[in-house]
Amino acid sequence: MILKQVIIENFRQYYGQNTIEFAHGSGKNVTVIHGENGSGKTALLTALIWGFYGRELKLPNPESIFNNKAVQESTKNQEDLITAVQIKFEHNDYEYVLRRTLHAKFDHEHNILNLPKNKTINQKIELTKRNIDTNQSTKIKDISYEINRILPYKLHTFFFFDGERMDHLGKKEAYTEIRDSIKRMMGLELFDNSIEHLSKTIIKLRDEVSKNVKSELSDKYLRINQLEDEKIKKKQELTETRQELAAAQSELKSIENALRNGEETRTFQVTRDHLIESITETKNAFDEKLKELRILLSRSSHLAFSTLPIKRFQRIAHTNDQSTIEKLIHPDLIPTLLSNGKCLCGHELETTTIASLEEVQQEVINLSSSKNEMDQLYFQLSGWEVARTHFYTEIKRLVGEREELRETLRGLEEELREIEERMKANSRNIENSSNLIERESSVRTAIVKAEANIENLIRSIDDISKEEDLLNKEVSKLTKAEERQLKLQLALESATKVKNTLIGLLKLRESQVKTELEEKIKLTYSQLLRKDYPISLTDNYELLVSDVNGGSIGLSQGESQITSLAFIGAIVDLTREYKDKEKGHALDEDLKLGNIFPLVMDSPFGALDADHRSRVATNLPKLSDQVVVIVSTSQWRGEVDEAINHRIGKSYKLLNYTNGDTGEYTEIAEVM
Repeated sequence: MILKQVIIENFRQYYGQNTIEFAHGSGKNVTVIHGENGSGKTALLTALIWGFYGRELKLPNPESIFNNKAVQESTKNQEDLITAVQIKFEHNDYEYVLRRTLHAKFDHEHNILNLPKNKTINQKIELTKRNIDTNQSTKIKDISYEINRILPYKLHTFFFFDGERMDHLGKKEAYTEIRDSIKRMMGLELFDNSIEHLSKTIIKLRDEVSKNVKSELSDKYLRINQLEDEKIKKKQELTETRQELAAAQSELKSIENALRNGEETRTFQVTRDHLIESITETKNAFDEKLKELRILLSRSSHLAFSTLPIKRFQRIAHTNDQSTIEKLIHPDLIPTLLSNGKCLCGHELETTTIASLEEVQQEVINLSSSKNEMDQLYFQLSGWEVARTHFYTEIKRLVGEREELRETLRGLEEELREIEERMKANSRNIENSSNLIERESSVRTAIVKAEANIENLIRSIDDISKEEDLLNKEVSKLTKAEERQLKLQLALESATKVKNTLIGLLKLRESQVKTELEEKIKLTYSQLLRKDYPISLTDNYELLVSDVNGGSIGLSQGESQITSLAFIGAIVDLTREYKDKEKGHALDEDLKLGNIFPLVMDSPFGALDADHRSRVATNLPKLSDQVVVIVSTSQWRGEVDEAINHRIGKSYKLLNYTNGDTGEYTEIAEVM
């Protein structure tokens, strides 16, 4: 996809119609847009994103989408008002024109301009598609599908990004986003879609099979389908929860760093960190005591019920009347325990416990009226009394230690509450610190809930998988179905084999793509970064930067930004190579592995030193056929200008004006 033109009309700071023509190609492929802070650089980037996707603006006062000067003029002139973004772009031999608008109606009765409240529902969007060779135009009906097919919303942050937050791709919590993006951009998503469609086909075949076989097999297939549907939902929920947890953990680190760096909260935060660490250690110790208690009960809980049998046996052992010998243990007790595999308390029996029960059962079976054997058994049972005393002592000890830990935990939590209250009181007149403290508490609660939810979901998925395995084993044993059922069963088996083959091909293709991408990242990284840090891509698509000895290192903000840029540039460059080589020679454009993507960046040089700015500026135009840089004068001048000036095809300046009545507004002027 190549951007050709954008027309912005009365959008945020931009008053009237403002047009930008974008440069592209192998020569002068850079479009530079100069703007000082507050002139609308981020709003320009946002205008492109809003034009493509129409999502809520990630800007201060997101509801204020209409230009303030235009609103006041329309109100004064009693006229309707529109805000619009029109984007012209090319993709796979087609030229597209996309126009998204919002209308504000003037109410003549009440003499006011009614701005739309719901800016998503009230949008109007048009998309036309023209074949460049035949000049034939088509009006697209399913616009959202067409846009997401060309540049999916999930990928937009890779090509329309804020340079000041670009370092997030170098962090571990971003690996899911990276993996999914690679699949989409490198054609791997086609495999995922095929596997998903086959899975749905297999479910339908199972439903058909279930209608033509005996009820036992039918019920099992129906249950398997229910389990698979439930597992898919839980896996999706698990993925979303893990993403939420990663985001919350990242936010918590930022908040903690902010509190540590704040003058009014630094001392309190250090104390608070120690308290939180102590609370975590105490909770772990508390849980360990519970685990010890459960193990003790599993191994020795039978001793709690030994008093009556011992007393009865003592009475029997001291009588010579063999007819009075009674059964000490119910004949079904031990066999029942062994069959169920569980103790009376409900806990799973351990191997040592099972062995002990089997020995006791054998002794009961072999019980003889022989006085010697009676004495021997009496001696053995006498040892139970000592064991029972020790058992109760251990329970008392563990319960007591847990209570001590509970009291310690209460004291630590009380100290934590006190220190938090002192932090709030100390920062009550400092709005930012107070908000941080409240937000941190909320984020911690969210993390605890997310971790608990993840644990429950993993357990549920494991239970579902176990039930599925059991059902599949039972299904495999059922034979001799009707002729129709046999044909459907063969189709089901064929679909399953194809699905498994695709899964294998996907793994192979992923490995190939990962290898190629890793080499491209290493090359790009070495060109952008001054230091010779080795970089690698893990199986989970984590970007790992290490020192020469293989140890992990902490990156500065600028180095993290370069790491992210290396990934983005490498994958854009690799997809371009795929398109140039026409790998796959697919007839359907959806099957093509390669593509061309633009790079649109707001403030990409802000966190970099002079040498790195020069390196990035020199190599940036090489990574994509189209680069758009939105930058302030201070970031541009000097080494950046020198390194990239000869690649500039188009240059613009954001002119910011201040009006006493209408406030600030911006216009875009081309620099010749």
